Amino acid sequence: MARQTKEQTLRREVGWYGSFAMGYADVGADIFIAIGLVALFAGGASPLAFLIASITYVATGLAYSELATTYPYAGGAQIYAMKAFNDPVGFVAGWAVMLDYTVNMALFSLASAGYLSFFVPSIKTGHLAFYLLGVKLSIPHLGLIAGVMVAFLLVVNIIGIRESSIFNEIFVSFGLIVEAVILVFGLLLAFSLARFLGQVGTFGSPELHTNIAYSLALGVQDQNFIYGITIAMTSFIGIESIAQAAEETKRPDRWIPRANKLSIVSVVIFSVGFSAISMGMMGWQELAAARNDPIRAIAAHIPLLGAYLVPIVAATGFAICFVSTNTGVIGVSRVVYSMGRFDLLPRWFYKVHPKFKTPIRTIIVFGALGIAVALVGELTFVADLYNYGALLSYIIVNVCLVVLRNKEPGAYRAWKVPGTITFRLQDRTYYIPLISVIGAISCAILWGLVLTFHEGGRIFGTAWVIIGIVGFVALRKSKRMPVWTNETGKRILPGGYMMNAVALVRTPVDEETVTSAISEALDTRFRITLLNIVDPYELGMKIDELRGYSQIDEYKSKSVEELQVIAAKLRSKGYEASPRVEIGPFEEIIDREAAADRNDVVVLIRRKALKGHIEKEREDSAVAVLSKYPGKIMIVRRRK
Repeated sequence: MARQTKEQTLRREVGWYGSFAMGYADVGADIFIAIGLVALFAGGASPLAFLIASITYVATGLAYSELATTYPYAGGAQIYAMKAFNDPVGFVAGWAVMLDYTVNMALFSLASAGYLSFFVPSIKTGHLAFYLLGVKLSIPHLGLIAGVMVAFLLVVNIIGIRESSIFNEIFVSFGLIVEAVILVFGLLLAFSLARFLGQVGTFGSPELHTNIAYSLALGVQDQNFIYGITIAMTSFIGIESIAQAAEETKRPDRWIPRANKLSIVSVVIFSVGFSAISMGMMGWQELAAARNDPIRAIAAHIPLLGAYLVPIVAATGFAICFVSTNTGVIGVSRVVYSMGRFDLLPRWFYKVHPKFKTPIRTIIVFGALGIAVALVGELTFVADLYNYGALLSYIIVNVCLVVLRNKEPGAYRAWKVPGTITFRLQDRTYYIPLISVIGAISCAILWGLVLTFHEGGRIFGTAWVIIGIVGFVALRKSKRMPVWTNETGKRILPGGYMMNAVALVRTPVDEETVTSAISEALDTRFRITLLNIVDPYELGMKIDELRGYSQIDEYKSKSVEELQVIAAKLRSKGYEASPRVEIGPFEEIIDREAAADRNDVVVLIRRKALKGHIEKEREDSAVAVLSKYPGKIMIVRRRK
């Protein structure tokens, strides 16, 4: 059995803007490197490549919004995979994200150093040569500067998540302003529709590229365009960063969906927008040649402002890529911390600093690994690895959402991915979120393309997964723990569970008043049944007479219609609500509903002023019956 370790805790110090900054920094910074790389391969049709790749980003971002609010743990994908499937799948998801974040540190520290070279040109061309054990080695200045930047961020992250979040917020705010200025003035002052239309039909570069594993099935240009789509996906990697800090986010049920949706909208606008205006401002070959600092090249083509914007853009590119490097440090440290917590990696990693409450061991170990990758100084190879790990984890996340919707339907979901198909099969209800199905399929297709065309990613990425699985099996065997088990997932509990509330509503009634009374008393974790009890004797009807039956049916039909209006109003506010009309003795039905295990609370909605002795007697009877169930009664007074 695994040795028990004292429970560790992280501080909740990240607000909604800090959460957004974390997601946007990791994703938005991709624009500063991917715009030029995509043009290099996709040619003039780069905007279309970005649009196609954005499908996976939107679907996966929405999946993370729901899952991170339902299961607010540090760890993200591996948490959801353990809950939906078992430990091995959870390990693969976490291990793939680890590759993503480790590469993230290297990729964006290199990109940041590239933008810094605008001010210090020797960074691009210089090398540091030295001898080690008699062997001459050479480290490019680009890689050396990138390694120093990662080392600085390790210190910031050890001090605290709050300090790291503030660092993100400041630089992201600056970056958003500058990017908006370039986009707007580029469109107004430099964009040519004729140039755009003349280039956008060029699907793929005609040149052969040594880093693409070509096949004989398609032409060179077609394969280059497809390869460009996989590189465009780089612009949309990083949305999981928000979920990684779920355990350190204040009000995750509220702030994470907001941060995710803002990040999705912002990134799609800027990535597609920059790619589109660039095709109307310059030739795609020129943009491809400026792939180390493409946004600077776009800004330089803006009349009047270009000369002033170029140094500002270079500074912005440096800043936003530096912040993205920071999110890589945050992400990998939280993933490994969480994997240590659930014995997917050695428990040694599950440790926080006693003063700063940060996962110090994971920050140091994997930060050092990120520095080592950065020292290579080769941008294209690093991007290959980035796509491999991210897309593999995104496939798993989208599938997890579909599985968990059906495996744990009672979990409270503060926000849900829209567009769900519901059907019943063999007395069971199934929920299929279409957006997540599309996300899983599109991610799988793109991952397949990465395996096909990215030889470096295919070889090294696959080796990474195989080495990880071997290590995981060895770890579990050494601890005498089962390898293929879902017991760990049972320890992962949602932030809350759905509860059932029966609201007693006597019609006719003012629908808006009842809706307001219920929504003010109950939050969206309650499934609400609007129940009207029709007692024939109370209404002066005789159940044994034919006329009584017709009167009851007429009243029931009108009541159902009115309750349906209230239910629709509640559903528009995010509740699950349904109407029900019962015919029979009032007190007997109330007693049955209160005693039923399926109901967690019975809500009695009182009028502000009772009209008539029947209403008063009815409410007095309800209170008398419900008083036998003190833990289940809730009395709500209407405003009118």
